[in-house]
Amino acid sequence: MTPHPEFALHHLLRNAAERTPEKVAVVEGKAEYTYEDLARASSSLCAALLDAGVGKGGRVGIYMEKSWEAVVAMLAASQVGAAFVNINPLLKPPQVKYIAEDCDVRVLVGDKAKLESLEPDLAETAFYKGDEPPANGAAENLRSLDKILGQGGGSWLEQPVLEGDLGTILYTSGSTGQPKGVAFSQRNLVVGAQIVSTYVENTPEDRILAALPFSFDYGLNQLTSSLRVGATLILQHSRLPGDLLKGLRRHEATGLAGVPPLWTLLLRSAKSLREQPLAHLRYITNSGGRIPYANLEELRRLLPETKIYLMYGLTEAFRSTYLPPDELDRVSPEKWCIGQAIPNAEVYVVDKNGRECAPNEVGELVHRGPTVALGYWDKEEATRKAYRPDPFAPPELPESKIVYSGDLAYRDEEGYLYLVGRADAMIKSQGYRMSPEEIEDLIIGSGRVREACAFGVPDPDLGQQVVAAVSLKDGSGEEAAEQIREHCVKNGPPYMVPKEILVRDDLPKTGSGKIDRKTISNAYTAG
Repeated sequence: MTPHPEFALHHLLRNAAERTPEKVAVVEGKAEYTYEDLARASSSLCAALLDAGVGKGGRVGIYMEKSWEAVVAMLAASQVGAAFVNINPLLKPPQVKYIAEDCDVRVLVGDKAKLESLEPDLAETAFYKGDEPPANGAAENLRSLDKILGQGGGSWLEQPVLEGDLGTILYTSGSTGQPKGVAFSQRNLVVGAQIVSTYVENTPEDRILAALPFSFDYGLNQLTSSLRVGATLILQHSRLPGDLLKGLRRHEATGLAGVPPLWTLLLRSAKSLREQPLAHLRYITNSGGRIPYANLEELRRLLPETKIYLMYGLTEAFRSTYLPPDELDRVSPEKWCIGQAIPNAEVYVVDKNGRECAPNEVGELVHRGPTVALGYWDKEEATRKAYRPDPFAPPELPESKIVYSGDLAYRDEEGYLYLVGRADAMIKSQGYRMSPEEIEDLIIGSGRVREACAFGVPDPDLGQQVVAAVSLKDGSGEEAAEQIREHCVKNGPPYMVPKEILVRDDLPKTGSGKIDRKTISNAYTAG
């Protein structure tokens, strides 16, 4: 059978379903769903979305734990011609409200309990997973996912979609203020799947353990790559050390993508790995930060038959570089090699004037190629700053864009890239990137704080830990610090909760009157 052209995400599904309809596409717990099941379910939900008034270019918010239904919802939104917006299930109602309002989400798909935690008028229509509808919504606006997906589905259904149409919006923290939505075209999604599945050599025989959230571009790429080759995606809910290892063994997983904290968890099972090697694990990939060198070396010892790919990426362009497994010796405790550009992309190191740096000269890493996103949703100034005209494109071609990463790097004489650090104050913890202002907003929301300053400190497992210095409106330090922490736990995701809260009478200021973040963080580091 001649495959259909692959211009949009759901085209990957259609080809896989026609090639191998009985092949298992998704595994969740003890349930297995074939590619035919997935195609029928996504077409059923596509019809329901159309009936609910979702049209081309609309936004469908998905606020639920990683699940079969979440996979179906993404594909159904693509078939409608809408953009799906995966909302991290760790986020609390205030952050969900911000995202939904920022990109004008009109329809939500979510777990019953999560939908009940939100304001009832946050979306015009909600599709819920659960036995009963959310208690806080109007009955006429609520539709059961179980009933829709249980109907069996009919023939393949899709609306006309172009490769340049909006495919998804992924929210990532900016250098200041609230998170920004990165807008990706359908072409970005498809090409990203093609590129990564090519260099990690995915095949239909792969069984990929999906341990990362779909709201993370790296997690989403596990789904898109799996669809592209017709592999099996195994949804791993628990990331506890024992459960992660059980999942790898039970499903004889051949591939696993992770961020540095995940490898720390896996290495807690080092004794079990030595006694019973993971012979079926063909490859692992790392992104989202640097693995502690000692952990990398231990992984190499414990997984001698497993290919280890070290990757570097930024949400604004999905993936930028990778270091092939046979080049791992280029990494040392002193130098973190991120390899070379991924296929179908070019990566440069440029100085502050936009000129390419000489070998071993530190500059900012920039990326050009078909995975460069459309820009930040409804943020023209931020888009102009990060996405700029491409000076490296041939002059006879139409104008294209490159994306500036904000990361400092250098290239050696052989063309391999080495990461130096961030060019701004961004904090990266547990694989999540966030601005200090986001954390400060959360802290000040406690009502106890006059001023706050958040910063990151190095952590061998998490990349960075969050620390905050605050000045109080009133009250004693120890009591207030505990109350502030409780507020953060209740109202923010775990990775934004400060490890320490330092109470100070006043926070130092710069000459322009701004809080002196550098002085505060340096004082903490100095002890």
